[in-house]
Amino acid sequence: MLVGFLSSRDEQRRNSLITGLPPTIPDLYSDPEVVAAYPYLSTHMQVYRKGVIYRPSTATGKLYPEVSRTYFEAVHSVLARKTSAAQAAAALQRNLMQITALKAPPSATGAP
Repeated sequence: MLVGFLSSRDEQRRNSLITGLPPTIPDLYSDPEVVAAYPYLSTHMQVYRKGVIYRPSTATGKLYPEVSRTYFEAVHSVLARKTSAAQAAAALQRNLMQITALKAPPSATGAP
């Protein structure tokens, strides 16, 4: 009974208006009051519909521990001032491509 109440449209709407957290009911993303209070939620839904992945383990499967360690090491190297953020990001991209066998996304300049 409590779960039904907490997941109801009215409660999802109220909670979203109070906290700014995204609702789980898609039509609330176009609710005028919710959109007025938190305009970024409409962008959130657009991104979600394009297939965003919230949990890296969904995309990496059994490789998740290695991917997670690689992220940790990159962030740590920047926080420890061993490398710059740009250097760590470039190395992270190379490492993740090697681990996952994915190709690099096109660069911002359009060059391969």
